[in-house]
Amino acid sequence: MSTTISDLEILTDMLGDQTIHDEEEEELETDKPKSYYHGKALHIRKQLSDETYFYFLEAFLKDFNNLNVPQKTQLKKIMNIQPEIIIKEKVIKVNSNKKQNTKPKLNTFDDY
Repeated sequence: MSTTISDLEILTDMLGDQTIHDEEEEELETDKPKSYYHGKALHIRKQLSDETYFYFLEAFLKDFNNLNVPQKTQLKKIMNIQPEIIIKEKVIKVNSNKKQNTKPKLNTFDDY
């Protein structure tokens, strides 16, 4: 049985939890209105730089496929993700010269 441990977990074990996480870290309360969670998310976003925001968002989007369809649609609308439109052009070749019969014709006229 082999287990993989991330670098962050090793660093946390070596240095202790207080050096990695904020001292004021608190758990999110349950059964709060949507605005509570939205405000918490905005507070976290203000603390992140653009580079760290990317990694933070990447971690959250791993469970995107577990959301229901209306939630996915709303997030796609917020992120301005539009379906990729692929345009395929079909070239129609018009052959004006009809293929003529190339077989030799029999001479049905009497030359004599």
